[in-house]
Amino acid sequence: MNLHAFASAAEASAALAQAVATDLAAAIAARGQAVLAVSGGRSPVPFLQALAAQDIPWQQVTVTLVDERVVAPDHADSNAGLVREHLLQGRAAVAAFLPLVNDGADAAAELAAAAVLWRTPDVTVLGMGEDGHTASLFPAASNLTEGLAAANPAALLVVVPPAAPAAPHTRISMTLAELQRSGKLYLAIAGETKRRVLDNAAAAVSDTLPISHLLSATARPLDVYWSA
Repeated sequence: MNLHAFASAAEASAALAQAVATDLAAAIAARGQAVLAVSGGRSPVPFLQALAAQDIPWQQVTVTLVDERVVAPDHADSNAGLVREHLLQGRAAVAAFLPLVNDGADAAAELAAAAVLWRTPDVTVLGMGEDGHTASLFPAASNLTEGLAAANPAALLVVVPPAAPAAPHTRISMTLAELQRSGKLYLAIAGETKRRVLDNAAAAVSDTLPISHLLSATARPLDVYWSA
């Protein structure tokens, strides 16, 4: 883990946007295209907006999602809607977008369709919940073992989160194995509570804090952008 600490969320968002833009430009220079996977929720909005303003050849970038709720694209909880509103704007409007969910009618069908088009990202930007989940790899999810399996050849899986008001929807998520196959891995978090969760997860690998599996990795070290 490489920790980058900032005094404010605005500073962290600007620095992360610059780092991601540099990585995308390098991938484009190397092979003519780049794939970026981003996370949903409200906290990534300043980062997405800062990234959209970066001057890179966006027409050679494909944007996809780390995870998505199996809901209609116009649903308030759709991560795709968040990306369209805050990232695919201005300079970044010309980027291609590959959502993980089309109509939200059937999780298995959505997973099969997404897997056909999926490409391993050159850059992946993660978030983390106060329970230590990242992507949709929730503690106590029924198929967490599958999601965390290091040798899992699958890039994506369907996740039914443990019953909780904050996570009511079935999800499609990148697996841990696919996260570790990605080129560059970033984690963006803010606040003292999440910093304590991060520190606990960094101390020992445990399925009770799924993010710990990434914090311990050396082949794909996680760059953490934390703001107070």
